[in-house]
Amino acid sequence: MSIILNRAGARLLAGTALILAMQIPSFAHAGETAHDAAATLADIDQNRDASDIVVSGQRQAIKKVQDEQLDSKSLVTIVSGEELRAQPQQNLADLLTRIPGLSSSVSQGFNMAATGEAQYVSIRGLDTSYNAYQFDGVRLAQTDQNNRAISMNLLSPFSLAEVRVDKAPTAAQDGDAIAGIIDFVTASPFALPDHYFQVRTQGQVNGRAAARDQDSLGGTAQIETAQTFDNFGVYASAYYGKKNVYGEATTMHKDYVKYDNNVPGSIRDNLDNAFGRGVSWNVYQNKIERFGGTLNLEYKGDAFTLYSRSTYGEYRLKSWMDQTAIRQVDLSSNQINPNPGGGMYDADGYVAIYGVGGSNYFRTEHNKQRLFTTKLGGDVTISDRASADFYGAYSKGRNEYPFRLQAKYQTPAYIGGDNTGTATFQLITSNNDAIAPRVVLDDAARAYLTDFSNFKETYSTVQFQHVEESKGEGAVNFHYKLADQGLSAIHAGAKFETADRGSNGINEALSYDFSGDNIPTLDQAPGELVTEYMHGGAQIPFFIYDHDYIEGQARELSLSKLATVDPDVLNEQKLDGTEQRLAGYITADLTSGGLSVVPGLRFEHNRFKATYWQSEDDGTTDTSHFVTSTKSYNQWLPSVIASYRPDDSTVYRLSVRKSYTRPAFGLLVGPTNITYDVQTIDGKPVRTIKSISVPNPDLDVTTAWNVDGSLEIAGSGTDFFSVAAYYKRLSHIWFATSTDSTLVGIPSQGSDNIEVTSNDSSGKGDVYGVELFGRYSFKNLPGVFDGLGLQASLTLQRADATIAITRGADNQPVREKRRMPQAPQVMLNAELFYNHGPVSAALNYNYSGNKLADVRNPQPDTYMQPVSMMNFTANYSISERFTVGVAVENLLNASNYWATYGENSALLSVDRSGGYIETGRNYFLNLSYRM
Repeated sequence: MSIILNRAGARLLAGTALILAMQIPSFAHAGETAHDAAATLADIDQNRDASDIVVSGQRQAIKKVQDEQLDSKSLVTIVSGEELRAQPQQNLADLLTRIPGLSSSVSQGFNMAATGEAQYVSIRGLDTSYNAYQFDGVRLAQTDQNNRAISMNLLSPFSLAEVRVDKAPTAAQDGDAIAGIIDFVTASPFALPDHYFQVRTQGQVNGRAAARDQDSLGGTAQIETAQTFDNFGVYASAYYGKKNVYGEATTMHKDYVKYDNNVPGSIRDNLDNAFGRGVSWNVYQNKIERFGGTLNLEYKGDAFTLYSRSTYGEYRLKSWMDQTAIRQVDLSSNQINPNPGGGMYDADGYVAIYGVGGSNYFRTEHNKQRLFTTKLGGDVTISDRASADFYGAYSKGRNEYPFRLQAKYQTPAYIGGDNTGTATFQLITSNNDAIAPRVVLDDAARAYLTDFSNFKETYSTVQFQHVEESKGEGAVNFHYKLADQGLSAIHAGAKFETADRGSNGINEALSYDFSGDNIPTLDQAPGELVTEYMHGGAQIPFFIYDHDYIEGQARELSLSKLATVDPDVLNEQKLDGTEQRLAGYITADLTSGGLSVVPGLRFEHNRFKATYWQSEDDGTTDTSHFVTSTKSYNQWLPSVIASYRPDDSTVYRLSVRKSYTRPAFGLLVGPTNITYDVQTIDGKPVRTIKSISVPNPDLDVTTAWNVDGSLEIAGSGTDFFSVAAYYKRLSHIWFATSTDSTLVGIPSQGSDNIEVTSNDSSGKGDVYGVELFGRYSFKNLPGVFDGLGLQASLTLQRADATIAITRGADNQPVREKRRMPQAPQVMLNAELFYNHGPVSAALNYNYSGNKLADVRNPQPDTYMQPVSMMNFTANYSISERFTVGVAVENLLNASNYWATYGENSALLSVDRSGGYIETGRNYFLNLSYRM
């Protein structure tokens, strides 16, 4: 990895040093002034008299959100936008892991893990679909088909004043938030200095791409301003970012089979009996663009306030995957399998796979996501006791894969000798290195599998899909103050929400299969060889296609078939639906000295309606047609939240509440999802159905009783300490994760041994854990050590559920206890920070323990191995207005994704589950100028 540092990091750091060297003579006097000012600011973390604190910048923002946390009615964790923007990443899913109890996750179903960025955020051991997501209090449009998660790809830390994570909401907030509510709050013009203007720029180098001589550069620019004119204020922000990320992955090519077929039970019952059927090596080239903006308008009158808050974000990904593999392939007609019946096992029942082939596979996962939200509202003072607030809002999101290309070249089977007659060469995969398995080859096999003239193109196919939702909502809340003590206030309100959902796609109809005598071979395709690869390299040289060539071929041969596709095929994935929610609540404030109690009751009525294509073909008559399904839920949600404040810097909390989570559209209604397996027989691709997933309109909502307790203590400056414990009892659990498009349900055997899966909501589960947080600045350190501090959070938790795994001989569900998906048992975030004079720096380490990704049968469950990340950032204030900084992301060059079958690390997963992925380090140069 020294190559990466020499080519990328050294280049960037040297450039930074040159900038500083050129500036020192000219701003020596200004630097002294800045040093004095920054030294005064550093006193905030040393001064124990809060009344004398002079607060500025990031520390002011940290202190502000700490005060908000203490004053909150419920258990809220808040992180300031300034603190988020100080980190090298710009992806919110990764940034939010700084908050106690939060972990991030990523979907590899569409190669997203290879971008080096997480997509989703999990709160307290629950999958992200158990969260509620808001932008300035507006529920965001949802564009994931099988869950209610919101991708953080669309959201940027730019323009955010803070991110609030409410882990124990009151009855005044949405009740479909078992895990909690994440609210992204944008800046108010009245919260910033008069005539505020700031520009931020960032240059970026991806070290792994630079080491492989691929596109490696990127950058971001952001501009924001706040202007106030008496009672009227305007805040505006815009940003644009572009980056290149080069990822490498090693995976198993196919699911494991038994080594000894005489051993009873499935592979999941005896992982030591698993045998791999080949290895894949993947290269991912990703070009990511983000852009968007925020416009907030506010008017403050004597008796009322009006505001408008609007935000737009767009995420564009160009993703190319090249894969080379040594794998099991079917024999040709002139090749003989010596096993009994031509199967995979010899006469003694031990695996003996004949037919070793090489393949070169290409896939694109180009993705576009858009999200727009706008909110118009205000508040009014009715009398000295009564007030009200109101708003109307709109959110629209779209997630599309407009051109999903797959193409493959493959060799005929190699069997040894002259490659005809009875096979003698077996496929044997060595797992001695868990992250770098190898196929055992002799010289003849190696020569055959590395000759690109043996690779013939088998197919080229194009798929596309999209999901979009438009959501509108309106709410009004009334507040009436009665007294300072006792029953001090009553609050009541109502909310109406409606959403229109639409989705469509096409799967296998546009496939072009190559046949005949003039089939293209890999040695004829334009492209380039990449010889460098992680952990010993790939056993077949990496050939990366020319993107224009392979995509142009697909448009000519595959996409051109769209004009002749059966119209019914275009309806098979079509779904149109609506969802409406009507809610009302009442809460009271009970106050006695330092004790406050907020009892409340909320009612929510939900109704779904969807129209989708129902395939009904009995082999003789096709009666497929559109059908409509409806579903409704009613939920009564009581809650009690108590807070005790013995002094201004301490608060104890206890909360008991009921909450729920609604199934997503794709789980209740919609088209059937079919998974295909492709084999090449006699040089021709043969597609067979592997499994079928069927929506279940009878799914219940998941409900939970939640108990939360916490203690928060504010110290001097930004010192802060908290401890929280929580317990959740869940009923009607369904496992459908945000990180995999496959539903986790009860499989049963359909016709032709095809596995048919439909989700189930009969599970029960428990979540419990403890969160610890501390921030402390060391006092009275000598000289340059003055300014050191530590911040750390630790979460220890368990999240388990008893769910239906499979069906027994009597066709009844067989239930087993499983960890809940995306729930690490250990989460750690530790930071050493430094603020002295004009210099600020931080070394941050984040660790997330292993977690269940999905439940499988008869194959082993998929687990994510622990992920750790260390980042470094340093900034120098040249003046009060100008700051320059450098940062390194993934300082230890760790893997960012590692999926295995089974909880330990012995069995690497297949490529659709991710396998082992590295994207290397990223190096940053940051510049900021403020007027």
